[in-house]
Amino acid sequence: MSKKPKLYLILIFKAVFFSGLVVLSVLAFGKEPAGGRKGSKPPFHIEVQDANNVRIAGPEIHPSSSKMASATLAFDREYQSGDHILFGGPERMAVRVDETIPECLLYLPDAAQGGILYEIPYGREEKQTGSAYAPESFAGKSHRVTIRVLSKTELKGYRNLALNPCDWQRAETLPVQIFPHATTNSVSRDLFDFAARNAIDGVTQNGHHGVWPYQSWGPQLRKDLWWNLDFGRPVELDKVRLMVRADFPHDSYWKTADVEFSDGSHVSVQIAESAALQDFSFAKRSVSWLRIANLVPVDEKRWCSFIEVEAWGQDLP
Repeated sequence: MSKKPKLYLILIFKAVFFSGLVVLSVLAFGKEPAGGRKGSKPPFHIEVQDANNVRIAGPEIHPSSSKMASATLAFDREYQSGDHILFGGPERMAVRVDETIPECLLYLPDAAQGGILYEIPYGREEKQTGSAYAPESFAGKSHRVTIRVLSKTELKGYRNLALNPCDWQRAETLPVQIFPHATTNSVSRDLFDFAARNAIDGVTQNGHHGVWPYQSWGPQLRKDLWWNLDFGRPVELDKVRLMVRADFPHDSYWKTADVEFSDGSHVSVQIAESAALQDFSFAKRSVSWLRIANLVPVDEKRWCSFIEVEAWGQDLP
């Protein structure tokens, strides 16, 4: 055989080999090479890694071509400090990180890259999982993580757009990947029980303070407080609902506050001494975030907190 045919065979082999690598990378990471099929969706991808980013479960990969596509990763291992879940898929997904945590309807702008990170929550210097969660959350050896595409009703329906039990407090130096996301300029004693995310976790049991199920946004006694909710994309809102923590007489409450919006507008609210959710309706507006500020307490010497903050409206097309 001459050298030319041999050279052709080598070139053909290389072309087939590298084409195979591209296909495998698309399956594993949800990416498509430049010039790929328009409108195609990245596959669902779930895996669990330890503190050193070593894979301990998964990956579970499923195509997302079906309207109700989903993926579930089940595994047996006790969680350790630093463990985290990595998942990817469409930018709008329903995610369930634990059987005891409600499903979260999320906006994930980086989901197609397959690297959305959810850190298993641990309280400050605690050996067990964080005290803002039920004791059975993330506990034991058997775990299951599920992700799925959102339905048209979920995408277009009128609902509480603030709700996100999967929110967690990332370091300020890290980019936010999971929306909606709550932040604040003050957390009492920097405890997990009083973090900003507790006001959007959907748990509304009231009348006490501290560990689950009475976790709240509980700031220090300050006059410059603010609490911020970032939706990550424009949404249409027409109502905010607030629930003050009602552990009276340990608590006081904020009697007035301003709800500020990303469009430059604001709504002033008068808050009552009540353990129930209080409704504050306003004209519809398109916003990407809201901030509660200018909080005025009834008694400056006692603690004021929110058990829950809701923001009602619809996603924009």
